[in-house]
Amino acid sequence: MAITAAGPDTAPIQDPIAFKEAALLFMETGLPEFAGSVKAVAQKLERWAHKDGLTLERHGRDRAHYVSYSDLLEAHNRRHPAPPRGGRRP
Repeated sequence: MAITAAGPDTAPIQDPIAFKEAALLFMETGLPEFAGSVKAVAQKLERWAHKDGLTLERHGRDRAHYVSYSDLLEAHNRRHPAPPRGGRRP
């Protein structure tokens, strides 16, 4: 007989990343919105996550917040959309 565990039915974040790690990756792009210290960029990403209501999880001994990297990329796209291909505006 199978036994199911009683608990919330929440799916874990598929591509979790700590804000500090995400900040380092975003800074590698060289885009002006990611200039500055790792701490400043990580705080910017945290603000985006809170404003957009992104799912956060805590992991590790330091209980750092983790967020979906894909969700952060989408948050960036909402704030800084890519220019249209071919350089033409509709």
